[in-house]
Order: sequence, then structure tokens, then C-alpha cells
Amino acid sequence: MLKKELRLRKKSGFKEIFERGKNFSVKYAAIYIFRGKHQRFGFIASKKVGNSVQRNRAKRLLREVVRLHISQIKPDLQIIFIARTKIKGVSFAEVETSIMLMLKKANALIITK
Repeated sequence: MLKKELRLRKKSGFKEIFERGKNFSVKYAAIYIFRGKHQRFGFIASKKVGNSVQRNRAKRLLREVVRLHISQIKPDLQIIFIARTKIKGVSFAEVETSIMLMLKKANALIITK
């Protein structure tokens, strides 16, 4: 589970990132990235994704990818993850590789040698 200080909760926080951030997308999710003071994450799954069980599973998958790879994500980024409808019924491994490729494309990962 992500720590409380790493979560985006307020509407104003989401609004700022949507207005000023850059967006990237892949098959299972889209992200908005904004370079802020400290690292924070938000997760969204609209009703288009499915019923509440499917929406919550989609958000859990996205949160787990972030939790496992948080040390590889740059510390000054604020990111909103938006689940797409194709995420229904997909394995964690597929979502993980997809998200990591998208973060790499967005230059959000710390490069290690």
C-alpha cells in the first residue's frame, strides 16, 4: 500500500496535473505527468472500465506496479494513472510491462548504469 503522503487526494491536485502536465498512453492505461516538488500518485478508473469490482481491480493493478517500482521513478514527479477499458481481465505481468514501457517513454524513470 502506498503511504498517505504519496497519494493524490484533493481535486485541486488532480486539476493542476491535468492542466499543466504532459500525457502519455498505452494499451491499458494513460498517464499525466507533472514535475512538482515531491513524488505523488493518483489513480482513476471511470465507469467505462466496468462495475465497481472491475474498477477497483484496475486501480489495484496500477497501484501495485507503482509500489513495486517506486524506487525507479524520479522523486520530483507527480503522476496520475488512468485505467483504460482494455485493462479488464488482463494479467498483472502484462499491465506491469506496459506501464514500465510508458514510464520509460515519458522519461520518468531513474537511469541506472
